[in-house]
Amino acid sequence: MMRCPACLLPILLGLFSAGMQAQDGPLRPGLLDLPLSARLAGSAESMGAPLTSALGDVLGQPALLDSTHAGQLHLGYMDFFAGAGQAAVLYARQPEQRKWIWHTGFRNLGFGSFTGRNSTGVETGSFTASDIAWVSGGALPLDTNLTLGASLWLGQSVLADRRSNFAQVDVGLTYLRRDRQLRLAALWRPWGGMTNVGGSGSAGRFEGEMSVSLAKGFDNAPFTLLATYDEMQTWDLAPEGRYDDTIDPLTGDTLTNGTWAFGDRLMRHLAIGTELDLGSGLRFRFGYHHRRRQELRLSAAPGTAGFAWGLDFTVRRFQLAVARNTYHTAGASTHLAIRTRLTDR
Repeated sequence: MMRCPACLLPILLGLFSAGMQAQDGPLRPGLLDLPLSARLAGSAESMGAPLTSALGDVLGQPALLDSTHAGQLHLGYMDFFAGAGQAAVLYARQPEQRKWIWHTGFRNLGFGSFTGRNSTGVETGSFTASDIAWVSGGALPLDTNLTLGASLWLGQSVLADRRSNFAQVDVGLTYLRRDRQLRLAALWRPWGGMTNVGGSGSAGRFEGEMSVSLAKGFDNAPFTLLATYDEMQTWDLAPEGRYDDTIDPLTGDTLTNGTWAFGDRLMRHLAIGTELDLGSGLRFRFGYHHRRRQELRLSAAPGTAGFAWGLDFTVRRFQLAVARNTYHTAGASTHLAIRTRLTDR
């Protein structure tokens, strides 16, 4: 029989979803929207509720922080498109004789160097663009299965001499049943926004976001199934006119759009994947992100847009993760992460 605290999960999910309202506002900085760990990227962002979490996973879901991460250091790097790159460092600590555990760290996303020009096209020199943020938070086990976590992000976006400050709060809840190899997780972004320090950039509140994730393992199989349903605050994520019929310019006939609108709308929220345990600390994962494939593929050459893979392995006292996440035919992002234990707590 399910214990009473576990019943909080669907209740809180309902409250969170009802509490979110769509609103117009600035876009989140890329630093907050790109995959925050190599493990998450390698599953095409479907691994929001891993059965066994790593410290880097906390960047995307604060409730995944637990006592096994105490004293660990996480270092991460992402090689993105056109000279853009991302780096992260995170450390976790658990106070003595306390149930809760906290983490703190930094994350930077650099977009490279650009050549500036004035209104007449004359070069005015080079400039850089980047996002940088500090993150800190904690997690508290509510019972043996349920954990509540939260993180605060404070950062700044820089484009030449234009600067904007931003902040965001992440709230997470996870429910883990190790005897059933099952984990459920919910992530809520109830508050966040951007203010201008200089320049003409957008200012205001970010739109609230919520996602739910599931992981299910099996007793007699070496794999785990992964799924995440994101962007719950907005049902229709398809571009305007995606399901409309079209007119043949030569004959004038109506060309019926055969896309199943409900199914396509549903799939645009889903990321699915699997993790295979190869033994001796070696794990391989593979994932598919439907909306990314639909939005970024080329119709004539779709390639592997929307697919991702990743690998975890151990070298002595270091745990390493590598991932490859294909956004578009033009290229993919490569993610690297390493973690090790510095202290016992």
